[in-house]
Amino acid sequence: MTRWTTAPGEHSERTGPNSTACGPVPSTPQELPRRTTPAQWARTLARGTAPGTLHLPRSAAAGGCPHHGPAAHDTGSRGAGRTDPHRVQHLTDPAGGLLLLVGTGDALHERLVELSDAASGAPAGASGVPAVLDVLDVPPGQAALPRARLCVTGWVERVDAAGQRELAQAVATVQPLGALLDVGTTRALWCLEVAEVRVTTAEGVHLLDEEAVSAATPDPFYADEDGVVTHLEAEHRDALVAWVLRELEPGEAARTREVSVVGLDRYGLDVLVTVGSGTRVLRAAFPRPAGGPHELRAALCSALGCPCGGLVG
Repeated sequence: MTRWTTAPGEHSERTGPNSTACGPVPSTPQELPRRTTPAQWARTLARGTAPGTLHLPRSAAAGGCPHHGPAAHDTGSRGAGRTDPHRVQHLTDPAGGLLLLVGTGDALHERLVELSDAASGAPAGASGVPAVLDVLDVPPGQAALPRARLCVTGWVERVDAAGQRELAQAVATVQPLGALLDVGTTRALWCLEVAEVRVTTAEGVHLLDEEAVSAATPDPFYADEDGVVTHLEAEHRDALVAWVLRELEPGEAARTREVSVVGLDRYGLDVLVTVGSGTRVLRAAFPRPAGGPHELRAALCSALGCPCGGLVG
C-alpha cells in the first residue's frame, strides 16, 4: 500500500507573512512550534475523527470519464459537475495508509465497484478509481472558524476479500470503531493510494511531501477536544477569565464582554475574546507539548496560572 507518496519537497502556494514550512517537530525547547504544523494537520484529519467527503468521477451518462487522472480542484466552482460527492468514513492503518470504510449496500460502494470494474478494463497505465478526499476541520464552538482543510488526491483500490478482516483488525488498533466488526459482511474496506496531499491553514495552501507527513503524528487531543473544552468552560471558567484579563491591556480588559475557548491542541489553547465591538483570539501556549491527559492537566494549569494542580479532572 502506498504511503503518502507525493511530489518531492514541500511548498506553500499561497502564503502570508507568518508562513512556516512543515516538517518534523524541532527538538530544542526554544524552537518548539506553538501551532499544529500542516503535516500534523494531515495526519490528524486523516484519522477519520472529522467527517470526510469523497469526490468521484461522474457517470459516463453525465459526461464523466472514470479513466482520467484525479483532479484536486474539480470540486470548486470551475469544476462544478465533474465529480459526485459522497460522505465517507475514512481511517488510517498503523502505518498511516488511508482507507475508506463503506457499507456494502450503500450507493458509494456500488459506485466504487462500478468504477473499479471499468478501470480494470481500461488501457495500460490506468489504475484504480480517481478520487479526491476532502476533510474540513470543525473546531468546537459556533463562533469558531475552520482551522484546517485536508485534500488528498489519489486512486481508490480494492482490498481483496481474504485481506479484509486482517486489515480491519490492524485498523482497529488505531481507531477502534465498532463498525470494523462488520468488515467482511455488511462493510468493506477500500484503499486510497495517495498521489498528492494538500493542507490549507490560515498561513496558506501547503503541498506536503511524503517525509513530512510520515514524520508527523496526529494531535493526541483532537478526538476529545469538544469534551475538554466543554469541561473548561463549565468547571474552570473563573481561571479562564482571570487569565484573559491578565493578558489584556487594562483598557481592553475593562471592555471585555465575552470569553470562549475555540481550540485546543498539544501546544496550547485558543481563546476567543470579545472586546467592545471587536474580537480577537488569544493563545495560551503550553510550556512544552502535552502528550497525554496527565500532561494536559499540568500544561493547562501552567498556561492559565491555576494553582489547583490539575484543571481537567
